[in-house]
Amino acid sequence: MKRKIFTLVFSLMGSTFLFAQQWTGANNTTSDISRNGKVSINTNRTDDNLNLQGTMGIFKSSTKNASIEFLNNSLQTIVIGSKDYFFPFGALTSAFYLGTKDILSNTTSTALTVVGTKIGIGTDELFCTDCTDYRLFVKDGIRTEKIKVDIAANNGWADYVFAEDYNLMPLKQVEQFIKQNGHLPEVPTTQEAIANGIELKEMNILLLKKVEELTLYSIELQKRIEALESQQPNK
Repeated sequence: MKRKIFTLVFSLMGSTFLFAQQWTGANNTTSDISRNGKVSINTNRTDDNLNLQGTMGIFKSSTKNASIEFLNNSLQTIVIGSKDYFFPFGALTSAFYLGTKDILSNTTSTALTVVGTKIGIGTDELFCTDCTDYRLFVKDGIRTEKIKVDIAANNGWADYVFAEDYNLMPLKQVEQFIKQNGHLPEVPTTQEAIANGIELKEMNILLLKKVEELTLYSIELQKRIEALESQQPNK
């Protein structure tokens, strides 16, 4: 009997000693449990305080509502419910993705992409040959109540057309240009607009310039009409 009691006491002391080597804090379910050092699960890596190889799921119920999943290294995603936060290391290194994912078909739809100082909404195509100076990329349109574009300097607007020394192209030359080229001077062709897009600010300034030139043509035409009328004998 004494031998059995000694064995039991020894076992309890051993288990308590082993537990003390692994955890610090009170040995009950109400206090916080902490571990000195690093924890590695299914891996020998010790880069971080917690190292996990494989998957981890925290599920509210069997239907995975309000779930959190850490998927495998090839996807490198964090799933919260039906939302995906992607951290892939592929073509766009260190990119952050936010979107949705169909678990059954394993297809994703990107809503937001952040790469460095560039942000994409509905697209992850943030790099092109003439995109260096752009920070925001949006697919499928923008709907808003207001858009305000800053003008850098006075010469950035088109009112220089009304200056006394402005060289207004004669209408005859404008006509010849249109016949030869099929578009107004300085205005991009249809092919150029499709291939390169248009700068909204620059295009608005250019259209204002053409309106102001048209106004000057109209004023000149009105003067000629009045001059001809003044030469007519009174009826």
